[in-house]
Order: sequence, then C-alpha cells, then structure tokens
Amino acid sequence: MTRLKATSMRAVFSATVLLLLSACVTTLAPSYDKAIVDGLVSTNQKLMEFFAAASAGTKQSTFSTREKTYNNLIGNLDALVIQANARPVPKNKVTEKVNEALTKRGVRVLEGDDAPSATAMEEISKTMTKMRDTDQKQGVTAFEVRAFKGQVVIYLDQAITYETFLER
Repeated sequence: MTRLKATSMRAVFSATVLLLLSACVTTLAPSYDKAIVDGLVSTNQKLMEFFAAASAGTKQSTFSTREKTYNNLIGNLDALVIQANARPVPKNKVTEKVNEALTKRGVRVLEGDDAPSATAMEEISKTMTKMRDTDQKQGVTAFEVRAFKGQVVIYLDQAITYETFLER
C-alpha cells in the first residue's frame, strides 16, 4: 500500500511541476523575422537558377559574364547574416542548462550570440566565394558545380528550416 502511495505522490508531483513549467514562457530562440525568411527564399531561388545555368560547367574565359551574379549572391547572403545576427538572442537559465546538458552528451553547442541560420548563411557565402574564386582562376567542371551546389543546399535547408520554425 505504501508503494502505491509513493507512486501516486510522484505522479502528482510530476504533474504539478509540468503545469507550473507550462505556465512559464521561456524564449529559447531569436524572434521570427519575415524579412529574413523572404530574403532566404529569394536568395534560394536565385542560387538554384545560378546552379542550373552553370550545371554543365564553366570556362575561365567567360567568367566576366558570371562575376556580377556571384557578387550579388554573396552580397545578399552577407546582408542576411547581418540581419539574422542583429536580433537579440535570449540568454536565460533554461538555455544555459540545455547547453550544459548537450555539452555533457558530447553535442557541439554554438558559441556566442549567432543564430544557427546565420552560421549556415555564412557557410553558404564562403562556399559561393570559393566557387567564384575557382571559376575566375580556372572555371569549374560540372562535377565541381554539383559539389558546390550540394554543400549550399545542405546549409540552405538548415537556414530556411530554422528561420521558418521561429514563426510559432
């Protein structure tokens, strides 16, 4: 009988704690910004159009026809990074505890105040800069275009997923 009573007490205690915690509003991420999402969607479309145009590979001799597009894409991405990082990232005990738990499990926690989407957009910008520099130096093969696109798609997916998730 005492075992049943102890189990019931734990259940009541757990339910009470759950109710109390659900009444608290804790912000764990930056606020949603439609302008960032719209910018990401637009940049995504432009990137995919660019990759489609370059899918057969490029030649160094025609780089000047693509240079402005590269620079526009990189500039758009860098502007989005600034916008994403300009939002305040909440600091509270809950996020600190979550980060501690993740660290104990060996999961890498993002340092500083950067949103994960900003980090992903920075990586896209670096990838496009590397592609531009390679294209300018020697052109890029169809295989290289697919490799650059694959990396960009991974980071775009991360950035778009994170930013659209913020719209709760």
